[in-house]
Amino acid sequence: MKSLGFALVLAAVGLCSFFGGMMAMATQSAGSTPAAAVHTSSMDWARSVGYLKDSTDPKAEIPQAEFMKMVMEVYGEKQGGLRVPAGAENHWSSEYYALAQAKGVIDCSCQIKPDLPLTLKEAAKLVMLGINRKANEQVVSWEQVESWAKPAGDGEQNMTYEQAASLIRKMDEFYTEKEWKVEGI
Repeated sequence: MKSLGFALVLAAVGLCSFFGGMMAMATQSAGSTPAAAVHTSSMDWARSVGYLKDSTDPKAEIPQAEFMKMVMEVYGEKQGGLRVPAGAENHWSSEYYALAQAKGVIDCSCQIKPDLPLTLKEAAKLVMLGINRKANEQVVSWEQVESWAKPAGDGEQNMTYEQAASLIRKMDEFYTEKEWKVEGI
């Protein structure tokens, strides 16, 4: 009798494991984000994909060059031999600025200041242009993108790493949702 009860419990556990695994595989093959990933903070997400170091202070202001690198890595194209815009010459981020200029992710009004912080409004504009240029149409506005920053703030305040992570994560999710191919830099 005990062995029959044990066998039934073992069978039930096996079935639950089998169906649970099947459901997890179906979710992943449908392109959905696993439940565990949905609940991670944007900072943790940015660290896990290599955009930020573990030691990054979420409240610190992010320099324009670091944010530009994240935007262009999500944008997902690479091209050499491009003209580097004035202000980014001889900077470690010059290839990202050159690609951003070539793809229209930065426009004439963008002030190139790689080592200085950028405002939330400036960051939102870069993300907006990255999404709209990739789509080749107006898909989002800078105000909409600005609202993605967590915690929300005044558009004229300098951008924090925490806000940058939430903008970049949303940009990445937007690309995934639209099924645009992201090659990586």
